[in-house]
Amino acid sequence: MKIKRAARTLMFLVALASMSTLGEIQTQAPRHRIGAVCNDGWESKATGSGACSHHGGVSCWKYSDGTCTKP
Repeated sequence: MKIKRAARTLMFLVALASMSTLGEIQTQAPRHRIGAVCNDGWESKATGSGACSHHGGVSCWKYSDGTCTKP
């Protein structure tokens, strides 16, 4: 009997941990573009077309999650 109760308790705790992890994933804000790094090293807060037009073009787009991706 003790083994069945321990198994049920363990399954409950695993399910509870899984639900709390899923809740955290769902509440994360989607990343969004916050600026650009130009080919000459200049950093711009512009997020659209022409952001680095006088600096050789965009080297990478900066995002709210701290990443910088190539265009």
